[in-house]
Amino acid sequence: MTTRTTTIRLVMAAAVVGLLATACSTDPTGMDEYQALEQELASTRAELEEVIGERDALVAEDAKVAARHAAAKTTQEQLLAIIADPTAFGSEDEVLDLLDTMATSDVRSGDLAWGGVQTGIWRSGWRNTLFNNADATIHTWRDWLSEDGSVGGSLWSWIGTAQNGEPFTLEGLELSRFNDEGLYTEVVMLYPYEDAEVHRRFREGN
Repeated sequence: MTTRTTTIRLVMAAAVVGLLATACSTDPTGMDEYQALEQELASTRAELEEVIGERDALVAEDAKVAARHAAAKTTQEQLLAIIADPTAFGSEDEVLDLLDTMATSDVRSGDLAWGGVQTGIWRSGWRNTLFNNADATIHTWRDWLSEDGSVGGSLWSWIGTAQNGEPFTLEGLELSRFNDEGLYTEVVMLYPYEDAEVHRRFREGN
């Protein structure tokens, strides 16, 4: 778009110069020709203003996208840091309060193997994952974020002790969406296993 805009502006500028030169060499008493030139010049100016408007809109959109990406990246990094070591961020309620600031009030979240995705369970879901369900840690192997900051995700392993005392490991994938302010609007956890296998490992270990 930048090359197209530059080319159009150069063509427009050349046209304006040509019109002005013609106007200067024309007998000003020839009102019809003079008025025609004025109309052409007005039309050229209008087209140029339209092109400039398109350029400014693109610049504004690029700035908006860059801001969302930066904000979403900050939110994502903070969540991954909390997952890696919740105790570094205070008490259970302090951690959950911090997590609440990272998502919209109507965020959709959940685990596809444990009840699916819905609104209203962001805080309770993280309480269960980080503090209540098992003696386990989550290791994130890789995370990513789209260029416009609207979607992201991570690949992780949940490693710990099953309900019967045996060790368990679960690999999973987290997919997420962000709003323009970089807050989570949706977070979905899923696994490369059938739901029954997820439940079995959680109860009995691998």
